[in-house]
Amino acid sequence: MPKTTTVKERRFVDAYLSTAGGNATQAARQAGYSGSSEVLKVQGSRLLTKANVRALIDGRLYAESEGAVMAARERDVLLSNIARSSQAPVRDRIRAISELNKCTGRHSIRHLQSGRLTLEQAMEESRKL
Repeated sequence: MPKTTTVKERRFVDAYLSTAGGNATQAARQAGYSGSSEVLKVQGSRLLTKANVRALIDGRLYAESEGAVMAARERDVLLSNIARSSQAPVRDRIRAISELNKCTGRHSIRHLQSGRLTLEQAMEESRKL
């Protein structure tokens, strides 16, 4: 079981992930560690290899990435809302249907001789697949 982090280590993680922009030497300086640039470089490197500090960094990065990526269900709901919206332009509704079909594996490329596709035609073709 990794030991808990100290206040200085938490300040290091905060600085490393924000104001220091991933620079361990600057993060060590901002966290309150002292010494020459070489000493801070070694201190920053040492902190990055400590299991408790690494776990805190990895946990924060994971938590940030979880909210950044749209889940498949969330994407499908958003595209479905656009496709059903009577206020959205027809081209946006058709595009939303097309993207939904791509996401669900129901996408096929078909060319009509007239070169024009209405929303109703697109929906009918989608139902056939």
